[in-house]
Amino acid sequence: MTRLIRLAERLFALAMCAVPRHYRFQTTLWLSRATVPLFARTAAYREQAIKNFHQPSEIVLFLLLNALTKNGTQFDLKIVAKGYQHFERAYANGKGVLITGHHAALTLMMVRFFHDRDFHPIVITPDDNLKVPGTSLVAETILPTPMFLVRLRTKLKNGRLICAMPDRAEHHGQRTIEFDTALGPVILAPAIIEVAARCGAAVLFTEVRVERHQLVTVIAEAPASSTGDAAAIVRNFIAFVRERMASGARSVLTEPANKNHFPFLSEPADRR
Repeated sequence: MTRLIRLAERLFALAMCAVPRHYRFQTTLWLSRATVPLFARTAAYREQAIKNFHQPSEIVLFLLLNALTKNGTQFDLKIVAKGYQHFERAYANGKGVLITGHHAALTLMMVRFFHDRDFHPIVITPDDNLKVPGTSLVAETILPTPMFLVRLRTKLKNGRLICAMPDRAEHHGQRTIEFDTALGPVILAPAIIEVAARCGAAVLFTEVRVERHQLVTVIAEAPASSTGDAAAIVRNFIAFVRERMASGARSVLTEPANKNHFPFLSEPADRR
């Protein structure tokens, strides 16, 4: 089955080479909505679906875009940013920036978002060959080794941009905490946020979703980030995840998300 899936991915990537690069994302977006039944029984789909972070078509979109990247078919990518000014202000301080979000698959596209703006993000990931989505470039990474927090601190002190997802699939002793959301419990390892706070780095939260015919990211500033209060920043992150997952739950129920419980999410969209 794995070989068949890999063959299907290669054939899909090869077929997409016939589509002009500028139109590959939109074509893939359309295909993601049409092929959900074909993916619903695959292990890769179930791995994402169990988290409840994305709608079915968003999961398929991530899998298809990932297939293109793995097989060398490049694509253009535009993301509409809400709250980009928070990042601009934080990065300008030169004290390092930690961009963090829960493991919603499409949030990986933020690596491409920042790459296209020449910020050269560093990604905390076990994949030491992680490609910047839609390109042939390998992202700079920090592997989750026993010393990764030391490397994280060093990079932040050097003013670098770090992208990471602190939620976990299971508990790891006393290093994780758990909190409830509208779509189920989330397990969080707060260590990376705590290190960033001690360094005086800015901590921002993000998520990427499909809205109509485009990708939209929210970039939110942790109100406590300026004070370096790690516990307060963790509480801000929990509030952010709860709000985003509540919004996702309302979307699934086709109800308008017209009430915002997290004030810094009410920024207008900026095309960057």
